[in-house]
Amino acid sequence: MTWCKVKAAACGLLLLAALPAAAAPEKLIDSDEYKDKDFRKGCIGDYQDLAEGDDLNWVWVAPGVKLADYKVAVGKIGDLTDEMVKAQVEEVSGYFRDYFAKLKGEKGTLRAEVCFYEAEKFSPGKAWIPFAGGHQMQAGFGAEVILTGSDGKVVAKLRHFAREGGRIEEAGREVAGDLRKFIADN
Repeated sequence: MTWCKVKAAACGLLLLAALPAAAAPEKLIDSDEYKDKDFRKGCIGDYQDLAEGDDLNWVWVAPGVKLADYKVAVGKIGDLTDEMVKAQVEEVSGYFRDYFAKLKGEKGTLRAEVCFYEAEKFSPGKAWIPFAGGHQMQAGFGAEVILTGSDGKVVAKLRHFAREGGRIEEAGREVAGDLRKFIADN
């Protein structure tokens, strides 16, 4: 074997070894977000299995479970934020109930425990942040959802934060819609 072929084979093996690590989604517990001193926990007690999602920030779905096959009934909704007043909590809770009621799976019904872990008011001062200010100044909202089956076993844990508009309620509606879409598509 020539030196060039040996070198090419070694590079190929190195790439193959690195590929699974590069393809694996980042775990929440390994992320800078989780390690940040300001990380806000919600109703999900154990974040070990949450991984970066395509459509949501962080997700875990039990192997073999297709969420789209189920209806979702919203149970307990908790507010762990410091920013929301009762009227805002009621409005955003309504979005979650309405959006999740539109899920039409036929295998049964999952129960959703929802908690709001973060709410950020519109902040026009952030408009001056280079390249991102227009987005960062919008209201922000974060929610966690735990979906359980009729047997009481957890089948999914979802954590999502989004920014939208000038009111916390608008950002809450965006998060509820994103979560509903994820459940309907998965």
